Amino acid sequence: MPHNPTNNTGTQAMTNERVLKVIERAKASGTTRLDLSNKELTTLPTEICELTNLTWLALSHNRLTTLPPEICQLTNLAYLSLSDNHIRELPLAICQLSNLVWLSLSRNQLATLPSEICHLSKLKELHLTDNPLSAPPYEIAQQGIDAIREYFAELEKSTQPLNEVKVLLIGDGAAGKTSLVKQLFGQPFDKDEDTTHGISIRGWEQKVGGRQIRINIWDFGGQETQHATHQFFLSKRSLYVLVLDGRKDERTEYWLRHVEAFGGSSPVLIVLNKMDSNPSFDLNRPFLLEKYPGIREFFRISCKSGKGVPQFKEELLAELNKVEMIGTIWPGSWFAVKRRLEVMDRPYISAAEYGGICQEAGITEEQGRETLVDFLHDLGVAVHFKDFILNAMHVLDPVWVTEAVYKIITAEKMADKQGCLHLNDLGAILPDCCQGKHCFPPATHPFILRLMEKFELCYPVSTDAVLIPQLLPVSEPEFTFAQDGSLRFALHYPDFLPPSVFPRFMVKAHRDIKAETCWRTGVLLEDQRSGAQALVKADVEARRINIWVNGEQCREYLHYLRYLLADINSGFEKLSISERVPMPDDPQRTADYQTLRKCAERGIERYMPDGSDKDYSVYELLGLVQPKDADELTELMRKVGGKDDEQLSPVGLLNDIVEPKITILGITFNLKGFFEKVLARQKQKQQQARR
Repeated sequence: MPHNPTNNTGTQAMTNERVLKVIERAKASGTTRLDLSNKELTTLPTEICELTNLTWLALSHNRLTTLPPEICQLTNLAYLSLSDNHIRELPLAICQLSNLVWLSLSRNQLATLPSEICHLSKLKELHLTDNPLSAPPYEIAQQGIDAIREYFAELEKSTQPLNEVKVLLIGDGAAGKTSLVKQLFGQPFDKDEDTTHGISIRGWEQKVGGRQIRINIWDFGGQETQHATHQFFLSKRSLYVLVLDGRKDERTEYWLRHVEAFGGSSPVLIVLNKMDSNPSFDLNRPFLLEKYPGIREFFRISCKSGKGVPQFKEELLAELNKVEMIGTIWPGSWFAVKRRLEVMDRPYISAAEYGGICQEAGITEEQGRETLVDFLHDLGVAVHFKDFILNAMHVLDPVWVTEAVYKIITAEKMADKQGCLHLNDLGAILPDCCQGKHCFPPATHPFILRLMEKFELCYPVSTDAVLIPQLLPVSEPEFTFAQDGSLRFALHYPDFLPPSVFPRFMVKAHRDIKAETCWRTGVLLEDQRSGAQALVKADVEARRINIWVNGEQCREYLHYLRYLLADINSGFEKLSISERVPMPDDPQRTADYQTLRKCAERGIERYMPDGSDKDYSVYELLGLVQPKDADELTELMRKVGGKDDEQLSPVGLLNDIVEPKITILGITFNLKGFFEKVLARQKQKQQQARR
């Protein structure tokens, strides 16, 4: 139906009239709290500024684009929520709210913040999630008000636009990514082009939109064994180029899901290469555009003949000018540090040396140093590994570190040893001396192994050896496990099961692996405390992880395994997951766990799974996997957080995870909420430890 402005105006008038009545009542009563969320407001009535007693004001989920300058009269405000509006600019008047302690501006259209926001001396929490910020940069804004204050303090000394952006080329091996890069640089086509191992990074200076910008082009190796390590370098606020080989049956959606999982809402250009070999090759473009909103355009080219490349280059440069990273304002001191790091002919430096470089540039506060190195990591200038105990190697060259990892996982010696890597094997795998900076002297070997452990690419099996799950044997070994009568559970990834999920799960659960019974897509586990056993298998084609658990405390152990997977899954953007409860007499049919919980809350006692002609008791299905009491959750908290972790105490968490509604189960526990709460608190604890 066409838009009817008359009806919309009438609705808005009614809304304003109701809001004015609410404000009038609040004024008469002298209230200190006012909630005007979800009122469809497009403007804020100036009458609200007469409520000078207000200490708490919620204006979220409206359609506000601006705020009246009179808002400065609400000098008693301590809490102000403006999230989920359309605000493009923050008025200076808001910076006069001297008693403000908590301010939420998440999910608006803010590109900049006024530096005067730093004058709010009592402000402790400032939320800016999902804003297209360039000043301060989003990477800084998401760290909170202290980082923002440090940023503006540095800006007072000198400023400069960044004018730099990261472009990532992804796709299967031999699709033509390197040939495309050479075409952009005006270099001749080489039909015998060497395969890219790891990452190749090249800088490209171009004039875009009237300004000179630097483009950091990351060309990723496309071999299957290398895909699991891509996750450490794929970043948000970048531009992705997906290169497809027109002669093959390409996994287009596989790569697009990679971008969504790691790159968030970053734009994507799709290149159909080798059109001279297969002119009829194409994709279902309308379908892909609807399903993946990040796609900007499709291109048919041939790197061999150069056909279509000029049009691609023109569109690439035009799209780069729209990437949020372009034009970000940096303090001059940050550029001084960045330049020093870029010219260093070494793959890593110590934390002390990095601190010295910052000190010389005038960055004296630790918060500023951490903010800068995080930004350099996101930009791809350097790679910084947080929470890493070997701080002697604080900032790394990404090519150096990826080359080390790729050399290890592709070494013939590793295939012969079925994934078991001994420290003394590294001398034969990693070259000690060579030209340039890609050398790996013995002193760096322990660091590289610990790095792989941090990335959950391996786990220790002895003091001098690790096991790499993705190099385990493919065939399932012989073992004994009673699947009949076991507690069953499954995680279904309807769109995309990232290749790194199951190997990382094995790394997290490695202490419980029973008698080294593991293979590339499966593992047998035994809880060391209760003796409960679990068989966990990944079905790659079905995009499913299946879990069987038996023995005493089988439910508690299942909850723990679910927590480990929740921890891994939380690191992916836009990853869809359905937790499933198999039917006791028909394991091929399953019910969504969250749907069963909702049925229980609404008093629905029977459930019929899709494709079945039989219904089941919701009570019995949930009873298979639902925590039976608080004691069971207390045991899980101890296993997840440790006995001495006060932040994970039952008293502190039970109110968050116990459903207040009385259901057919009595008390229903929200395990998803529990996992999210625990992971958030653990992340907060890690951040505090870094400070």
